Amino acid sequence: MRLRLQTMKLLLVVFGVVIVTFSFVHKASAHGYVKSPESRALLCAQKVNNDCGSIIYEPQSLEAPGNFPSAGPADGKIASANGAFPKLDEQTAKRWAKVPMKSGANTFTWKFTAAHATDKFEYYITKEGWNPNKPLKRADLEHFCTVKNNGKRPGEEATHKCVVPERKGYHIIVAYWEIGDTPNAFYNVIDANFDGQFVQPAPDKSESIAWDAKKVYVEGDKVAYKGVTYQAKWWTKGDQPGKAQVWALVGEEVPVAKTPAWDINKVYVGGEKATYNGATYQAKWWTKGERPDKAQVWALVEGSSKLSAWDAEKVYLGGEKALYKGATYQAKWWTKGDEPVKTQVWALIK
Repeated sequence: MRLRLQTMKLLLVVFGVVIVTFSFVHKASAHGYVKSPESRALLCAQKVNNDCGSIIYEPQSLEAPGNFPSAGPADGKIASANGAFPKLDEQTAKRWAKVPMKSGANTFTWKFTAAHATDKFEYYITKEGWNPNKPLKRADLEHFCTVKNNGKRPGEEATHKCVVPERKGYHIIVAYWEIGDTPNAFYNVIDANFDGQFVQPAPDKSESIAWDAKKVYVEGDKVAYKGVTYQAKWWTKGDQPGKAQVWALVGEEVPVAKTPAWDINKVYVGGEKATYNGATYQAKWWTKGERPDKAQVWALVEGSSKLSAWDAEKVYLGGEKALYKGATYQAKWWTKGDEPVKTQVWALIK
């Protein structure tokens, strides 16, 4: 009898562990972000917004306790999902890129990297007279749209049609995704310009912090080392500025040196330049052995005024230009396959 009781207790413990483990994994699998209009986090991942911290690697992970606004993230930490990605809470009138929007009927599209049973989606917008130079708080927000999902699991994307209240200038929209079978939710903020133009973020003029060999830095972080300012190109720890390729010099002017000729055996990283057949090219990312005049990894920066026709298979970065149907367009941020006349990523130049 005693043996049977012990066996039953053991089975209950094992069963409980399985339940808890399954619940944790199931909960952790749900992720998503607002694809259109582009959220602050997505523009960080696309390298339009600068100095964003680690959100550049996972814009889909802004998860925090739900039941907003009565619960959820603390005031001042709404944009970061309660401090999970603290850089996103930095708030000034010029800190973030702003996507063009209009009052009235709008469409919001979520992209799910892992869907989840869903209770509802809600949308909030900052009130007239809010202060764009202070961290976002509940009192700044006005609810304007709810889309019920009644516990259903969405597909890869979900599109919602909502009527946005009348606004002018810069406002923030909070897009809220409440999970149906966990106490958590996802929070995305959208920096919107209701004056009709895409607005680039202002240059970062903040002071750099002294480099620390024991600290982890991610792409966009800046440090001061021996009186010079450097910016990280990617994840790094312990790599000394001035010696490691992960650090780019940004804080002082240096003598203009002759750009070296392209070397087929050399490794180039994003930002490095090389000359080839009398023209100067700049690497967009890591490359080795790819000819500058042929490979998409290289951008022409000097030596030819000829503009190439838009190519649906080519990757374009912010600032690059292309010809399309007789007109010149300039990319605002990273893009591939987006037709210039049909997407906001391209600006008509002439």
